[in-house]
Amino acid sequence: MPLYVVATPIGTLGDLSPRAREVLGSVAAIACEDTRSTRKLLSACDVDAPELVAVHAHNEDRVGERIAERALTEDIALVSDAGTPAVSDPGGLVVAAAHARGVQVLSVPGPSALASALAASGFPAAPSTFLGFAPRKRRDGFADELLGHTGTVLVYEAPGRVGDLVERLAARQPERMAVISREISKKFEEHRRGPLASLDTTEIRGECVLVVGPGDAYVAEQAEVGGGSLKEVAAVLAERWGIGKREAYQHLLSLEREVSESER
Repeated sequence: MPLYVVATPIGTLGDLSPRAREVLGSVAAIACEDTRSTRKLLSACDVDAPELVAVHAHNEDRVGERIAERALTEDIALVSDAGTPAVSDPGGLVVAAAHARGVQVLSVPGPSALASALAASGFPAAPSTFLGFAPRKRRDGFADELLGHTGTVLVYEAPGRVGDLVERLAARQPERMAVISREISKKFEEHRRGPLASLDTTEIRGECVLVVGPGDAYVAEQAEVGGGSLKEVAAVLAERWGIGKREAYQHLLSLEREVSESER
């Protein structure tokens, strides 16, 4: 019996394919990120809901094994709240567990913010790198990593933070081209393209994909930390790590104590 990996709409309900409707209406159970969201989707698309099993980031390591075991004898569908499962959403562990048991895994393709943003960017698809969601902390280091890639780079970012990320990238490579894709497949879908230094990040709402075009690899300058006081070193590392100076200072004190105790 197969495990169907089913892509669901990220905006317009009409993006749910006829095959996806057929599969979701015929399986014994649907493993979903949020049962409420999936129930609403099925109701809106006039699909009779089978058994819904919540499989999310907090329980996938446990529930995923049981879902894969069921797929040995029953048809099971796997969905996320929106888009394609296991692409920055839960589902990867379920699919891996199914493969490990010899379960047939079938993909029911459809909406994907990643593929849609890449296609709409006008940048080469190969080579391209997907870095997932941008971190909340250590963003300078993340900016260095992103720009270290010479090909197209894609990253998911929250609307309230995308301006900050673009600003950090522009400080390093102002002329490198990029696109902000937002509200894909929704009423206010928009793709803003331009050099990082002049890319418009005002009034950004909705989920975003930042696509950075190909360019020369950026090599970060390594800050000198030797020869200064502990507080001066902490100030440099705080900027590099994207944390507060006090927190960096406490980390250094803790490390200093560990080293001192190990030398006794």
